[in-house]
Amino acid sequence: MYTVILKLGAEEDIDGIFKWYEEQREGLGYEFILSTDQCINTIQSNPFFAFNVTDSVRRAVIPRFPYNVYYTIENENIFIHVIMHQFRDPEKWQIKIE
Repeated sequence: MYTVILKLGAEEDIDGIFKWYEEQREGLGYEFILSTDQCINTIQSNPFFAFNVTDSVRRAVIPRFPYNVYYTIENENIFIHVIMHQFRDPEKWQIKIE
C-alpha cells in the first residue's frame, strides 16, 4: 500500500477551499472534504489511474467539485502537492510543485 503525504501547500489549498464552500452553504465544505478524501483514497489504492500531465505529475479529479489533485509518486509514497480549481491557469500548479 502506498503512503499518502499531503504537502503543506495542498493542506492550505484544502483549508481555503473548505472555508469558501462553508461560506456559500453550511455543510458544503464538509461535502468537499468527503469528496476529496474519496479522491485521495482512490489515488492511494490505484495511483496510476490518473492522467499524466508531465512525466512525473498526475492529475485526478475530485468528484462533484471542479477541483483537481496534482500528485507525484516516488517509491511507495504519493506526494499530493496542489489542489486547484479546474479553470485556473494550468501553469500555476507547476509553480507550487517546484
